[in-house]
Amino acid sequence: MSPLPAEISAALAPRGRTLLITIGNPLRADDGVGPYVGERVRFRDPEHTVINAGTTPENVAQRAIDLRPDKIILLDAARFGGAPGECRVIPLEDISRQTVLSTHSFPLGVTFSIVREDTGAELTALGIEPGSMEFGEGLSPEVERTAAELISYFNSL
Repeated sequence: MSPLPAEISAALAPRGRTLLITIGNPLRADDGVGPYVGERVRFRDPEHTVINAGTTPENVAQRAIDLRPDKIILLDAARFGGAPGECRVIPLEDISRQTVLSTHSFPLGVTFSIVREDTGAELTALGIEPGSMEFGEGLSPEVERTAAELISYFNSL
């Protein structure tokens, strides 16, 4: 397993109270990468928290605000034209313009702009290019490799 690219590690670096919000639907193949990672992350630092938002991230917005994080990391499958398993930091303002995080009912850009404004937290959205988002359980090998790298990284924090 190769380590995460330096620019991804830098973008994911914690800052104070860090909140990882995982998003996705495990019944749609690689769209389940967020929950897959979130279920396996065990931060060492008690200041870091994971919330699995599933397919309704707007439902965790108030909980995220109440936690008063210094940094929020959103993690989900995102179609940005990369190779399956490739991860990329997506600027919040681009989330709604791309077919990013597309299986969710409310625009993430809107939801997390509000959360960022209310908390003053730094926000990083990390998308992982899916191989498949068809109905079915389990991740493709490429996405599973990336998920394992992310789990290892987060578990070291």
